Amino acid sequence: MPRPAPGVERTVALITFLSRHPGRPFSLSELARQLDLNKATAHAMLAALTDSGWLLRDTAHKTYQLGAALVSIGDAAAGADRHALELARPHMLRLSDELGVQVVASTVLGDDIVVLAVEGHAAAPNDFVSRPGSRIPLSPPLGTVFVAWSDAGDVEQWLRRLSPRLDDHRLDDHRLDDHRLGIYRDAIKVIRRRGYTVALNDDWRHDLSRALGVFADSYGDTEVRTAVERVIQAMSDEKKYLLVDLDGIEAQQFSLISAPVFDNTGRVRLAISLTGFAARLRPQQIAAYGRRLTEATMAITRRIDGHPPDEAMTA
Repeated sequence: MPRPAPGVERTVALITFLSRHPGRPFSLSELARQLDLNKATAHAMLAALTDSGWLLRDTAHKTYQLGAALVSIGDAAAGADRHALELARPHMLRLSDELGVQVVASTVLGDDIVVLAVEGHAAAPNDFVSRPGSRIPLSPPLGTVFVAWSDAGDVEQWLRRLSPRLDDHRLDDHRLDDHRLGIYRDAIKVIRRRGYTVALNDDWRHDLSRALGVFADSYGDTEVRTAVERVIQAMSDEKKYLLVDLDGIEAQQFSLISAPVFDNTGRVRLAISLTGFAARLRPQQIAAYGRRLTEATMAITRRIDGHPPDEAMTA
């Protein structure tokens, strides 16, 4: 295994930290404390990055934030995603204007979902991360819009992230985890037929969390509360993102509706999501939003000479 390069690791940590706080300046002392560096080391690193344009220093307040040179680097890194995004933006603006929602474009980089662009404003508060540059782990149930049209190997790799203990042996094991895997696989098939994914917001989880939290606190046991929170989180994630059958459900406050943009190999290049809905939606309204969204994503797909994958590849 190659030996770690401390200077590189520190630089990566610094840029990553600042990217998570866009527009917020930090002093030398604050950065040294946040990154656990001595001031001399931090000062030398900040000076070098400022000289390169990667950081911008406010001489009056003696603070630092990300510099303009990183814009061109990020633009180059976007590659094909940038071209697709440029063609997607007019459609995103129209969707936002017509539907009165916020429209978000995202892609997959490594093991993360990364937000690339946001158009419009949310009509209501939502729990979807919608700031350009935000990263979300591509782990079940997150990312169904990206994996539903993937080949079987990619789907299985995604499913392994349900649990760090879910190795190859357990994927074929007919136990409780196998039941959950079956639910996910069935959900993926339905999502692929429907053409888009939907997710509820977290209002119900907060109510349940408060109720069960009172129960856990009555025992005065932090381990009990931690266990309760884990159960709530698991229930929340799967209830939100594996909402398959929309018929017969009452009006709900939805978090987002997402549909794929395909490239010329049939893979999902971008996901376009509607979020920040003003009111609770009935199944018929969700279907109307879904149709309008998929009209836009298929138009973008055609503009980039893309096409959906063959059904045989994703069966």
